[in-house]
Amino acid sequence: MSDIYLQLAVLEDVQLLQDSALAAFAADVDKYGAFPPNIESKEWFNSEVGKGNFYKVLCHGEFAGAICVECGDQSSIEIKYVYIAQKYQNKHIGSEVMRLIENQYSHIKYWSLVTPYKSYRNHHFYEKLGYKKVGEFQPDASDEFMVFEYAKTLMC
Repeated sequence: MSDIYLQLAVLEDVQLLQDSALAAFAADVDKYGAFPPNIESKEWFNSEVGKGNFYKVLCHGEFAGAICVECGDQSSIEIKYVYIAQKYQNKHIGSEVMRLIENQYSHIKYWSLVTPYKSYRNHHFYEKLGYKKVGEFQPDASDEFMVFEYAKTLMC
């Protein structure tokens, strides 16, 4: 998988990142009635790219997706979003992206993320990579929508 790599996104990439996120998460609108938080906000993308939290996924030099991480303290990172374009799915690129981001932050021991409760493929994917379900919650008590929390501790 050496033809897959991460490249830190720059402000000129914001439209590409947002358009690809909207496409990647379009099924969530059908399933849950809304996009994931912030996906519709260009300001959010600008902010995250400006913080150095967004990476483009490149495959053979072509844009294939993105990953957004948020550094907590010196030993934890939350994966905010990871998405692979439809054309590149089911080619083990997601697994390689997760390996690459863990290598990029090899000093980080604790990794966490949330994913929707009905995203069974995501659950399987994260569990295959060593993540364990550590909780679940409803972001909005008036809505049945829930997210599952996953975490992974690496031995650095």
